[in-house]
Amino acid sequence: MHPLELVRASPDNWSEAELAALAVGMQRAREACDAAKPDDYQGEDLYDLAHLCAFGQEWSPANVAALQYVASREKPHQIQALAISVSALVHINALDLALATTRGLLRYPYDAEVAYTVRYMKDTLEHAGSPEALALADEERAAIVQELSQPGPLKAASGDATISTGALYASAMELAFLNRFAGKSDAAAAAAADADAALQKLTAIPAEDQLEIDQVRTQYQLLGTHLPNVHPTRTLQSASAKPRIDPDFAAATVLVLFSDWCIECRELVKTMTKFAAESSNAPIHVYGLLYSEDSLAGPQGAGKVLHAENEKYLAGTPTLEVPAQTAQTFGVADYPLGVVLDRSGTIRFIGVLPSDAFDKNGYISKVLERVFAKNTSKGN
Repeated sequence: MHPLELVRASPDNWSEAELAALAVGMQRAREACDAAKPDDYQGEDLYDLAHLCAFGQEWSPANVAALQYVASREKPHQIQALAISVSALVHINALDLALATTRGLLRYPYDAEVAYTVRYMKDTLEHAGSPEALALADEERAAIVQELSQPGPLKAASGDATISTGALYASAMELAFLNRFAGKSDAAAAAAADADAALQKLTAIPAEDQLEIDQVRTQYQLLGTHLPNVHPTRTLQSASAKPRIDPDFAAATVLVLFSDWCIECRELVKTMTKFAAESSNAPIHVYGLLYSEDSLAGPQGAGKVLHAENEKYLAGTPTLEVPAQTAQTFGVADYPLGVVLDRSGTIRFIGVLPSDAFDKNGYISKVLERVFAKNTSKGN
């Protein structure tokens, strides 16, 4: 189910009919939210109003309703209401308040809702280039490691939310990744050791969780190593271009790995290509690494349709077709996976990219600033 879940998670992959239905629902939610007054509601109805406004992307009213529910001291949805508040504050660009609210959540019993909200805030801060992402991950460390050592998925104290052992390990390992990105190798090693020691207390780990754990470990172990052999088979840039990653890695090289069914990834390759063309500070190489999964070549010919669409959409872009095994080499679990190399071809960053990663002053720009700073500090 993982490929389907990944596709459904992003509206970029939805059909026009689905997007139209979503737009209608959001408009109705906005109208209902605008017509409501939080003071007229209490208990479950007040909590539902916060959800309604959030669905309609009326973030300020959603935050007001969520905080009024929290202030009422109604017990069933305290953590969920605070999670709505965090999301609302992020969307209105009140990151300091969102961070303070998230830190307040860490004073509650650590359950699935807390884990998801802290993960969301860590990712938000990291994508914004804030050092607070590392600080928050460090504050979460004791609680998440403790829960990681417990058998079974982590459940919400109230509600149906659960987070698997594999996903919880990935979140715990963010502290190790963020420390590596910050150049704190000893702290990163200690954080990774804590997460692995917690897993050793488990008598059994489901196969799907173990796969996710192995993928996270693969990515972490790639940091600081030279780019593995990729063996591209074809380039979509032009018929005459050679299918290879330039061994002169320039000031930096950015790779974006994705499967042929990931529509949002194709969109990202377009912005990636534009980003490279507009990079004025230093020459930067960019490549999309596209691979096909055998399961797509089914009786309905889905694979052939996807191949034709990719050929058309990605023509003229620096996209390389690579063997499916490349996904295992880089521990790909989610898409699109970004890999940033410094001028020597050493991997300095690996992680899932947001859809606006290549926008002006986007996440990749912030990652490259860190890479360039390290190169300068080493005198390279």
